[in-house]
Amino acid sequence: MKIIIKLTILSSLILLISCKNGNKNQNLKENKSLSKQEILKDFNTFEAIYQKANAGLYKYRSKHQIDSVFKENKAKITDSLSYREFYNLLWNVIDYTGSCHNHLDFSNSLFDSLSKEKIFFPIPLKYIDGKLFTNLAYENIPLGSEIISVNNIKAKSFLGQVSKYRSTDGYNKSGKYKWVETDYLPSYIYFALGKQEEYTIEYKQYNSNEIEKIKVKSTTYSDFYENFNNRHSKKLEVQNNKEYSYKFIDSVKTGFLTVKSFAMGELETEGHKKYAAFLDSVFVTIKNQEVKNLIVDIRGNGGGNGINILLLYSYLTQRTFQENISAYTLFQEIPFQEYYIYDDVEDLTNFFKETHAVFNNNKYYQTPKFNEVWKPNTNAFQGEIVLLIDPFVASAGSHFSSWMKSDEDPIIIGEETMGGYYGHTGHMPMTYELPNSKFLLTFSVVDLKQDVKELPDEKFGDGVIPDFKIGQSYEDFINNKDTQLNFAIEKIKKL
Repeated sequence: MKIIIKLTILSSLILLISCKNGNKNQNLKENKSLSKQEILKDFNTFEAIYQKANAGLYKYRSKHQIDSVFKENKAKITDSLSYREFYNLLWNVIDYTGSCHNHLDFSNSLFDSLSKEKIFFPIPLKYIDGKLFTNLAYENIPLGSEIISVNNIKAKSFLGQVSKYRSTDGYNKSGKYKWVETDYLPSYIYFALGKQEEYTIEYKQYNSNEIEKIKVKSTTYSDFYENFNNRHSKKLEVQNNKEYSYKFIDSVKTGFLTVKSFAMGELETEGHKKYAAFLDSVFVTIKNQEVKNLIVDIRGNGGGNGINILLLYSYLTQRTFQENISAYTLFQEIPFQEYYIYDDVEDLTNFFKETHAVFNNNKYYQTPKFNEVWKPNTNAFQGEIVLLIDPFVASAGSHFSSWMKSDEDPIIIGEETMGGYYGHTGHMPMTYELPNSKFLLTFSVVDLKQDVKELPDEKFGDGVIPDFKIGQSYEDFINNKDTQLNFAIEKIKKL
């Protein structure tokens, strides 16, 4: 990967690397055990890389706590560990550190082999108010049935076990739970429970107290994905799948701006230029039409480029601001280059030497010229703003949300974001391959403190907390109605 690709995703892009991605040159078997010595080498390599390169390693936990979790999981290494079991030992540490940019992936060849086996959970699920529901009518299980247990594991425990494979900033749980709604679900269940030939599911239909039981055969990953593609909630979820759009809701005389991603590219890219022209056109129109209310919907926005959140925020705030108060990395030259999988070492080293040139207390801080002060745009919106957020909002998405929350004037509706309010470890993703297991270890290496106020309802380690906590109701799920948007419209009617 060349440095230009890295620059394109520089600012807070959350990597959606699943266990479906990785190095195709390995031919591994899931049930083949590595020797204890091989596993120990991988574990020690992982620990050394994290300590040398991960600037957010001790962001939410003390050094003593992190060292203890390393030690605890290292002590569980035996000669008989499978790849999946070793994966879980590593993941216990990774998830504990608390960053939504953390990933650990099987090699591509191993996942390709596994994905063809009939070992995966077949039914897409929906998470509502602490409970799991079926998102598809499957065999004899009706749509919207509440899951009571899976393989004799009660639903609450099952949810806790399978949701841990999505890392979030700080101590956030909402993002973890919400990700069981995605097509990552079968891999999460596999990581937690291993290969299964069938699943015994206890469930009850809506408005029924009768618990029913059924056994369903496991499927391949592609079979699950076909089910997922036919999920009930898809109709609502794809209604507005454009990267960004604007319309006027005439019934409440309100603008409706949707931005589903900030990954349009850096400053000189065509993607950014098109987005900048779009925003200019939208806010000139809003100003000329004297629009008084504006809904900004960033639900599902997993991040992107810093320039794109800076630009949008300049149209929505009345204050001067910066991307961050401080940002640092632990190195300029990439450590452990023998395990780093890309060929941009020289370019990336030169990049860090330019952008993080202030050395202080064993950290390389961001060079001031790369953190300019912004002013509100001349066409900045002056009216009432409602921001819609959800647990899929992360990285640059949550960074933008934190600015809006810090301004205090916007009304924020939805659910806590997966990304942190006060800061995150992001900007530059890096991937290492562990020498024996060939697991791909990905994390971001710049720890930053966001330019936000300290607020009484925002604790360190929280995501962005909405003013009105509104999730989709069960009835609206069944009827494919947008609970949060409808709440926002009703709120505007009362202004």
